[in-house]
Amino acid sequence: FRDFFGRRQPRRREQSLGSGVIIRSDGYILTNQHVISRAEKIRVQLAGNRIYSARIIGADPVNDLAVIKIEAPRPLPFLPMGRSDDLMIGETVIAIGNPFGLQHTVTTGVVSAVGRSLDSGKNSRRNPSDFIQTDASINPGNSGGPLLNIFGELIGVNTAIFRKAQGIGFAIPIDRARRIVDDLIHFGKVRKAWVGIVLQDFRSRLASRVGFP
Repeated sequence: FRDFFGRRQPRRREQSLGSGVIIRSDGYILTNQHVISRAEKIRVQLAGNRIYSARIIGADPVNDLAVIKIEAPRPLPFLPMGRSDDLMIGETVIAIGNPFGLQHTVTTGVVSAVGRSLDSGKNSRRNPSDFIQTDASINPGNSGGPLLNIFGELIGVNTAIFRKAQGIGFAIPIDRARRIVDDLIHFGKVRKAWVGIVLQDFRSRLASRVGFP
């Protein structure tokens, strides 16, 4: 028993792969929270095989979004954010990512639907509503990559697929992501809105006290 329990088990080293998009010239990168979840080290590889170490600025598991940052010696090209509230069914979209490690893969498709809700399971903390559905090919490794319109503007963050289907992928609309990104950059987390209103049942005693029948 001493020999069995005294042995130290070798530590397993695991790696995962995802995508991201530079959203500011000073090195801020938008990706999915599940891409960097529980990561001890994060490395970002840009075009031209430049590799940088990244640090987590903030993450939001509910909306599955995260912002990381790299320190580059010079300003970086970045992708401007567009709009997702004016998307039309059938509109052409472009997905970019690293499916199965194939760097900078580009696929095209159309907006299949908007406002899609997904069943994330009873124990999931993720927000399952308001996704862009597209038939642009999205595979493992595309998570966190950009979904673009034909003007090259960022309109969504590729997030999920149906594993049992082909041509059914989902992206987080950029209009929802924009507010979350601002909170993550400035506060490191999403600040929930607080109105300062307390609700209570309007019963007969309260009604007579305020002069209602």
